Amino acid sequence: MSVVENFSRMASHMVNGMMVHEQLMNTYLFLGLKGYAECHKYHYLEETKSYISLCEYSVEHFDQIVTASINPDGIPEIIPMSWKQNNKYNIIVKTRIQAVEAALEEWISWEEKTKTLYESIYHEIINENVSASEFVKSYILDVEEEIVYAKNELLAKRAMEFDMPSILEEQEKYERSFKKKIRKG
Repeated sequence: MSVVENFSRMASHMVNGMMVHEQLMNTYLFLGLKGYAECHKYHYLEETKSYISLCEYSVEHFDQIVTASINPDGIPEIIPMSWKQNNKYNIIVKTRIQAVEAALEEWISWEEKTKTLYESIYHEIINENVSASEFVKSYILDVEEEIVYAKNELLAKRAMEFDMPSILEEQEKYERSFKKKIRKG
């Protein structure tokens, strides 16, 4: 597979990744966790920027357009179907706790799949084009940082036994922090 074909695989995964972060953002908004929602809004925007950078890199360095396709089977269903018939005030505390844990686990799982895909692409193109492989490597390093962050979040929430008052209390701090990151852009 050519470098640009591999870039198209990455681009398709990135489009799905945007949809994953959109679902996580909406999940947290529905749960009234605006700080966590802002976190995934930030990651959605970063995923979009990464996608754009990949497209630009392909055209500038390989004179070819990256084509992305959406794979609906590759996008996890994060928002429970039952929520679509409810409003956010009908969600009980136990369900909120389960949803926070499930969302964190889904986030980690998605990012680990992303890292595996990017690493396989890196290994596939390293002999064909070293500079392109280094470009892909930068994406791998970014994903690794996100995995570490998400795992630390899950560990912290498990350590506090998903105490909802504590989780609610930290939302303002998260919201401020990620809004600041978005502004820095």
